[in-house]
Amino acid sequence: MNKLQIKEYLEERFESYSSNGTDSSLCVEFCVSDLYEHLCTKNLMNEDLRQWFGKGKKGTTSGGGWDRYGSDGQKLGKCGDGKEGGAYAACLSKEKANKLGPKGRATFVKKKRADQKKAGDSKKGGNRTKGKKPTNSKTGA
Repeated sequence: MNKLQIKEYLEERFESYSSNGTDSSLCVEFCVSDLYEHLCTKNLMNEDLRQWFGKGKKGTTSGGGWDRYGSDGQKLGKCGDGKEGGAYAACLSKEKANKLGPKGRATFVKKKRADQKKAGDSKKGGNRTKGKKPTNSKTGA
């Protein structure tokens, strides 16, 4: 399916939803969902985002998504599950975490903290201004 075909498909779906009186923001959401389902059904797309967001069986030591690691290199839980006010943790994929090992993970978290502080993001997970790009750090693996 090329860009033109995708555009035509989305326009057709949007028209069908909006002609039924559906709110335009919902029409867009429904259209995107329909497109995803269509592409998967036709075997034009074989990616599964559920694996990234923790509902699949691949990706981390406990299945799906990335894991958070603390400054001691130990796993703290799923990426994005940290409590407000808790210590900063960095997220790594299963493959990268295994490559680094506990000491490498600890070094990476400390480096990530230092890089964020240098970039002006000293608060956990927060950027000082909205829309600011995330601070990236090399893992060394």
